Amino acid sequence: MTNGRSCTHLFLCLGLAALTVSLAIGQEPAAPVKVTIKDGKLETAELPIDPTVRIHAGYTGGMYFGLSVDGTRITCTPESSIWSSARIDGQEFMPGFNAVNGQLEQPRALPPGPFGKKRLGTSVSWSQQNVHFTQIVELVPSRVPAGMDSKSGKRRIDTARITYVVENKDSREHEVAYRVFVDTMINNNDGALFAAPTTHPGQVLDGILLKEKTLPEYMQVLENPNLKNPGFIGVMTLKFGGKVEGPNKVVLANTGALNFGQGGWEVAPQKAGGDSAVFIYWAAKKLKPKEKRELIWAYGGGIASGPESDGRVSVGLSGSFEPGKSFTITATVEDPVPGQALTLELPDGMQLLEGKERQPVPTPGESGTSLVLWKARVAQLGDHELRIRSSTGVTQVKNISIQAGK
Repeated sequence: MTNGRSCTHLFLCLGLAALTVSLAIGQEPAAPVKVTIKDGKLETAELPIDPTVRIHAGYTGGMYFGLSVDGTRITCTPESSIWSSARIDGQEFMPGFNAVNGQLEQPRALPPGPFGKKRLGTSVSWSQQNVHFTQIVELVPSRVPAGMDSKSGKRRIDTARITYVVENKDSREHEVAYRVFVDTMINNNDGALFAAPTTHPGQVLDGILLKEKTLPEYMQVLENPNLKNPGFIGVMTLKFGGKVEGPNKVVLANTGALNFGQGGWEVAPQKAGGDSAVFIYWAAKKLKPKEKRELIWAYGGGIASGPESDGRVSVGLSGSFEPGKSFTITATVEDPVPGQALTLELPDGMQLLEGKERQPVPTPGESGTSLVLWKARVAQLGDHELRIRSSTGVTQVKNISIQAGK
């Protein structure tokens, strides 16, 4: 018997899927068979993307900006409805304002990404007490909703993924907290209300606190407070995989709660009252010299993927490939994205014994990885194609030849 072993590493940047497949035979079969495993043709390296940019980000300067999708406002003004506040060692600041010249720092176009790939959006930097802040507003495609096949259609560039890189460049420790204020408006409804289908199914939300188990992966902003007839829906993505840090709580309130910086750092939930607003918080954390935080959220027409690879998958085969015997398929997912699922596609000559063909990727453990398992068996000798399809849009084909040994 000879064993085949192959390893494929696939990396896809800007919210697209990254998949690594490594196959190994770990157990000698009871009968002599010859097994050869080779890489098949990559069926879908990435989901097709409509090149039309659907989302527009307007800027006043500093870390003030506004958003619209296909000409529909999802913030109150197109240039200055999203504001940042930073708290350094208990003192509150408005990032982006240059205290030396009294001017707002101006955003710059994003440089190309890995391999020279064009990035849409801007960045702006600001510092205080040797703590440096960089706001990155990047226009990206929405990820494919759970359950949609990768061949079903094109992804739309309709989402702004917002990242705040906070780095302590001082020689001493600083404690930093961060807050984002969003003056929400959908089309002409300045009092747009909210929904969170994964944590509050069937409810329209108004004036509540979302944190811990009630903090959803994403939140909808409804043009109409009617789940059956919501009109245009804006989507705030609040949880991401990887090492980036999503918010620890969200407060649904109204614009009066801001009180233009005089209302205190902590805002209590309040009814929208015709002028809704969202307060997004990252808890205070002590940063040692040279230590960095990467804070992230997104807002637009769909759910956003994280800036890193979308749920990299490593798949291993172990067991016997002798007909009638069982083998195990183990998929290890690194930093899974919200809603990610894997589908096993077996050829006619193989049979599934345990596990559903399509399985959601479980919440990762402390290691940041999740496991998805199947058991199968070989029904007949011959040449087979085994596919592992990720809902993030990448399908890897393995050609497995199982022949009688000599």
